[in-house]
Amino acid sequence: MTVIRELNVNLNDWETRYILESLSKEMSHLKAINSSSQDEDEAADAGNDFIEVSGLYDQMSANAVEVFGQQILDFSKGEI
Repeated sequence: MTVIRELNVNLNDWETRYILESLSKEMSHLKAINSSSQDEDEAADAGNDFIEVSGLYDQMSANAVEVFGQQILDFSKGEI
């Protein structure tokens, strides 16, 4: 039997942005593996991981927008 545990974390805006950006990059990486891998098991694992990571991203981004506003999802580095 699996015991489900939870972790509560307090994050400021820049910490939240870094985590959300990392999750976004990981989703892109997993999607690329899923669509390009010649190994069926690797593709399936990447697809399953994508579903899990995207669920976390959706949940976290929704909460972050409530607290910090929509700009929390802007991952541009502000190039001049």
